Amino acid sequence: MQGTNVIQAHDLGKCYKIYDNPKARLKQALWRRNKQYYREFWALRNVSFEVKRGESLGIIGRNGSGKSTLLQLICGTLTATEGNLSTQGRIAALLELGSGFNPEFTGLENVYLNASLLGLRKEETDAKLEQILGFADIGDFIDQPVKSYSSGMTVRLAFAVIAHVNPDILVVDEALAVGDAIFVQRCMRFIRRMREERCLLFVSHDAEAVKSLCSHALWLSEGTTQSYGSCKEVTLDYLRYCQATSYGEEFVVTTTNSVPQEISPARRAGSQSNELPEIHEAEDRGVIFTYTDNLSDSDGWKTGNAELIEITIRQINGNEANSPLRGGEKVEICVLAKAIKSLKNPVLGFIVKDRLGQGIFGENTLTAKHTSRDQDCEPGCLIAGTFQLWFPLLPTGAYTLTAAIATGDEASNTQHHWAENAAIINVSASKIRYGLAGAFITDISLSMTNPHKDCDGDLGT
Repeated sequence: MQGTNVIQAHDLGKCYKIYDNPKARLKQALWRRNKQYYREFWALRNVSFEVKRGESLGIIGRNGSGKSTLLQLICGTLTATEGNLSTQGRIAALLELGSGFNPEFTGLENVYLNASLLGLRKEETDAKLEQILGFADIGDFIDQPVKSYSSGMTVRLAFAVIAHVNPDILVVDEALAVGDAIFVQRCMRFIRRMREERCLLFVSHDAEAVKSLCSHALWLSEGTTQSYGSCKEVTLDYLRYCQATSYGEEFVVTTTNSVPQEISPARRAGSQSNELPEIHEAEDRGVIFTYTDNLSDSDGWKTGNAELIEITIRQINGNEANSPLRGGEKVEICVLAKAIKSLKNPVLGFIVKDRLGQGIFGENTLTAKHTSRDQDCEPGCLIAGTFQLWFPLLPTGAYTLTAAIATGDEASNTQHHWAENAAIINVSASKIRYGLAGAFITDISLSMTNPHKDCDGDLGT
């Protein structure tokens, strides 16, 4: 039933006993009531969350943060030291490459072995075997020992089995990173279908993938919960933390204002009213959008060395501010910033994202042909990044523009002011029906040739 809790964790914890040597382990076994001969290491502690049927939870965190331990507790391969954990239904997990496979068995033998571990009877596996082999698509290698498989072939076979056991809870832990592009797309299509009716736990270091697939996110650090809630908020917290950690003591990162989760209709429309611009059905270019500078309410972080002060989008031919613009026309996006301290090689950039936080398009001034970047920027200096482009055709909906000022290059840089939702773009009329953005299609035609008619249009004999 939609909305029913499938996973529920309350104050979950897992503790390991660390012994300095085998002698200490023996002493603990003999005299455990008198003295403690081990150190406690809490891999996980005080973690609470719940996932309902039809929801998906993304789990993020650095290596060693407790992600794998949490997944093993959910899958039942580990027992919690403290707290309560309840799960409902069949769990299928892709935790480690080849987990559940015997390397000496052939791929076919491992299909039956893994399916039985996931709760399928042999008759059920027989009925689904053709579908499983077709999904894995490894050809004659199915009759070879798994130890001879590449990492990509192993994960293809493992996911193919999981995809056909109809799990109530699907757990995926970074394993898809070794798959080729075609197989990863196939897996993503399956995941998107199953998450609507079942439950997905997805572990990844890719924040964009988490935002695309998951409704909620959990950020773990050193075994404890750092943030839990909507994907956009949690992934931004995690990104801010990663930036601050990478800068070390050189820069102090501070949090900027938090933008409300829901954007008001007035702000979406780019005006002070709740009404969208008037739309004429007869217009042939079919994409109308407005924008609002939202920099004062944006979310992100600053180092105190520079600050973004304005975002503008205007038609090259000179549309008035906040008047309806059109997809498919040439526009100018300007990101204006001010140096608070001396900057070397400043860089300005932007990225436009959809409602799920997926990047649609963006650019930065590193690619500028004529630039004065190779000089120091003194305190108080104004820096403007101007981007002229043919604005793409976007489906109807609300979009956000993230802007940033940084120093450095593509390989090594410091983001001095990162502003999520720095501008709100609202597409209020669109004929785009497929994909994330539309192409500039100039003509569409359909022609047919009937082989049973001669050149004059008469039926042939």
